[in-house]
Amino acid sequence: MTNKSLLVLAVLISCVAISLSATNSNYPTINLANLRNLFESVKPYSDLSNAFYSVKGLELLGEKFQPQAQAEICNLVKLKIDKNSIESVYFGLSLASSVPNCALPTADYQATITKAASSQKVPDLYYYAQVANTLKTPIDSKALSKSAVNALKTDSSILNQGYALFIGSLLTEGQKTFYDMIEDILEQADEVDKKYLQYEGGVGTTSLVLDGIFELSAKMKQFPAKFDQTKLTKFVNYLTNKRSPTNARSAFFLLKAALKLTDNQFYIPLVLNRLSSVSVSSEQPNLLISVTNVVGASVRQVKLDVEALAAKSSKSTLLSAKKAFSPKSSDGTTYEIKLVDQQPNADFYTVTVSVVPKAPANNDKRFFLVDNSVLVKVTTVVSVGDLQIGVGDRDQGLPKLTTLQANQRVQQKLEADQQSKLYVRFAVKDKVKGSSMEVHQAFLRFSEAKSGREIIFLAQYSNGQYSADVDLNTNAKSFRRLSGVYSVELIVADALMQNPVSWNLADLNLHFSDEQTSSAAQDKAALFAKKPEIKHLFRIADPTPSTAVSTVFTGLVLAPLAILFILWLKIGFNFKRFSFSLSGILFHVALAGIFGLFYCYWIKLNMFQTIRYLAILGVIAFVAGNRLLRSLAEPKKKEQ
Repeated sequence: MTNKSLLVLAVLISCVAISLSATNSNYPTINLANLRNLFESVKPYSDLSNAFYSVKGLELLGEKFQPQAQAEICNLVKLKIDKNSIESVYFGLSLASSVPNCALPTADYQATITKAASSQKVPDLYYYAQVANTLKTPIDSKALSKSAVNALKTDSSILNQGYALFIGSLLTEGQKTFYDMIEDILEQADEVDKKYLQYEGGVGTTSLVLDGIFELSAKMKQFPAKFDQTKLTKFVNYLTNKRSPTNARSAFFLLKAALKLTDNQFYIPLVLNRLSSVSVSSEQPNLLISVTNVVGASVRQVKLDVEALAAKSSKSTLLSAKKAFSPKSSDGTTYEIKLVDQQPNADFYTVTVSVVPKAPANNDKRFFLVDNSVLVKVTTVVSVGDLQIGVGDRDQGLPKLTTLQANQRVQQKLEADQQSKLYVRFAVKDKVKGSSMEVHQAFLRFSEAKSGREIIFLAQYSNGQYSADVDLNTNAKSFRRLSGVYSVELIVADALMQNPVSWNLADLNLHFSDEQTSSAAQDKAALFAKKPEIKHLFRIADPTPSTAVSTVFTGLVLAPLAILFILWLKIGFNFKRFSFSLSGILFHVALAGIFGLFYCYWIKLNMFQTIRYLAILGVIAFVAGNRLLRSLAEPKKKEQ
């Protein structure tokens, strides 16, 4: 097999294989290491906000702070806390509670805390509720609930609604008011590609709202009926696959929501990944998968079964009953199953996996797979046989063909000209099943060593046999009518084949006539020759009318002006009211200039030039005419 053949086959097979393996081989999980790095990147802390989200995030990841770090955090709180800001007070008190022996004078912040309790802003009410929870002080649930509802009427952004859910989870009464908001909040989510659900504000806001729904639902001990697995799957798709946090705040809320999805009383989504190759066969019959929660940790409360192994082409299933996976690793994340006992038909198969709770929690229905299927392909070994090749006159019937055995080639060169036709017949069979097989790619490649030319002709499949009839006359342009010795190679490839075939069949000595060869050379020269310049041809002007017609229409246009002068001569002129003031003279001069401008537009000016001059004359005529009319009207007013 030549290097070129290997390259062609690799491209053909890899295009299909890559697209298949990318389908669902690696479903992403939330990378805790990346979140840890983001929390660490804001050190050394310069403000309370970054310090809060970083420290609390690292605590969620199990970080233990050394005494020196604890002292630095406590000093930062005492230095940076703003007693007039409820947000700053919340950050400071919460950080101080995470550090041993970091006492803060809470009495100094009481006025700010009391003021925030009656605030008209939802974030202030949220921070107040969190401060009260940190200090273990009682909350007036009725008053706080009323304030939060009123504040939402002023600003009902999705972020504020997320804060309101947390407020509701900290109340001792009136939680149902906020619980009833969840259905409307779910309707506000933006759906993308029918696969993702998200909220305006990105991963931080989406995570906060999702965490708030679970918090309040846990307090109410019931999950919203319209928040089903389908919607939750789309939220999980977004959190794991579409966005990465860019700041400590978003990373903190993402981590909180992710940890909530790993341990709650309602739904726990699991992630399924294929670890083994997309291909399975009798030599490599096992499928290896991993099942984890959304942060990549093991879930030991469940076991896995294969529900179905469905072929894509025939739409049939190869399993009559469920088949269990076997644990493969000690950490409880990896499972293995033997898919190929007896060699099935080569095809692409969808493996559908189900989650079954282990004893004693057999009725635990919280666990579900975000994507419960993986794609595999059963490959096989093929053989190309019954190959026949020959050259005959294109106007006659099928000539006597030479039969070739596997990897055999025609010893003598085949002779052909433009009046010939090359015939190739062969069959592709599954070696294991012994049945005929239709492949994705089966073609003849003609290559000429001197010119480096390569021409491809596809083979057609019919009734279990492939045929390729190459008419050298109708396809002469493909060869550029260049005579020479062409190597004829058969290439058979398919994503389901373990052994793609490249078979050098024969050398074809192809002759084109001198006239045709000369024509081909001329065609090639013309192909790269300088082309004539493309010149734009404007539309030819329509013919003008005759002089007599033009004269008549000119007379008709001037007729009103002639009538005006005739009437003036008959009736007479009245110059008694003519004003020789500056405004009178300017108005008539500007008016005459406008008429003159119209004449110039008719003979030589364009529209833009005319508009420019008309703007100047029009302003003069307007101002002067207004003053002239006012001066003519003043004597009449005095008479009255």
